[in-house]
Amino acid sequence: MEVPDPASFLQVKQKIKEIANVEEDRQTLFYNQVRLEDEYFVHQFVYDEFAELELTVTPLPGDPKVSIVAKSSNREDEPINVGETQSVAHLRNKISRRWGIFPPSKITLTRLSHAMEDDHLLSDYYVCEGAEVNVVVHVSPR
Repeated sequence: MEVPDPASFLQVKQKIKEIANVEEDRQTLFYNQVRLEDEYFVHQFVYDEFAELELTVTPLPGDPKVSIVAKSSNREDEPINVGETQSVAHLRNKISRRWGIFPPSKITLTRLSHAMEDDHLLSDYYVCEGAEVNVVVHVSPR
């Protein structure tokens, strides 16, 4: 992602909100294990044009249910309610039951172009209210 120069880390968080739909106050950014405060400017810490920042997202208190959208190339499901701290496997199994796809291992989930791994939490992939999760169903040849 690109940000204007000079940009503050708050502006970076605002750009992340546009992409991942995660509120700025839930985001914490790090660079080389240094926490980056909102009022700091990118050029004060990051000298590489293609630098990687680490983003952590604080889950909502009490892990309330959030509504997400599961989409495939030919289907968009009604909103699905999940907790951000539930596992990817939990969501995959829920979609499997709802869509009638068995075994669930035929389903691969992706978020923001990254394959989601079963043993990770949904919050690891920035799954929050209104998030879209892409569903790929693998069909076996007959």
